[in-house]
Amino acid sequence: MNLKLPYVGFDIETYSPKGFPADGQDPVVTATLATSFSRDVRKGLLLTSLIFPPSMEDLLLIWLRQFLASFGDGCLVTYNGTKFDLQYIVHRGRMHGIDFDPVFLNYDHLDVYKLVRRAKVRLSSYGQKTVERWLGIDRVVDDVSGATYHQAFRCFQGFGSLKSLFYNIEDSIGCLRILKELTNTRSSCEGKSLMRT
Repeated sequence: MNLKLPYVGFDIETYSPKGFPADGQDPVVTATLATSFSRDVRKGLLLTSLIFPPSMEDLLLIWLRQFLASFGDGCLVTYNGTKFDLQYIVHRGRMHGIDFDPVFLNYDHLDVYKLVRRAKVRLSSYGQKTVERWLGIDRVVDDVSGATYHQAFRCFQGFGSLKSLFYNIEDSIGCLRILKELTNTRSSCEGKSLMRT
């Protein structure tokens, strides 16, 4: 698989106290770009993280677009980003008059969720943290989930706690770590190529 460098692990969080933002109305409050010129994050990593109150979503999106444009191109690596992160950013950007389409056109996109599902591995769930545990990837923040993110974010707003930001950073880096582990294990999965696109 020939993907453009750098690899950019990408993840967003929304402020969604009523549950998953299926209607696209919840603001994006956190986003991280974890950039690496290797599939192994231990060989170097640049983190660009944004965390803003819901009322300042437009500023977060403006900065996110500028950072994505400044990298120029590469490969966005997401976990279920095809169905959520990328579409949601485009949708929320349009609400504020910010066009992400031209920026995303410069990037390749690899959704590691699709690689896991294509491998036909039987897991209790296919959430990112479950897949990371299956691959032996540890996390520092293990008591926050997408469903409870709004509670951790309230602690950021109230007390400046960075747990919600660290959770998002781990999601973004986790995309790169999953890609590396799937690359390492592809030959041991009974001849099935995890990396075939």
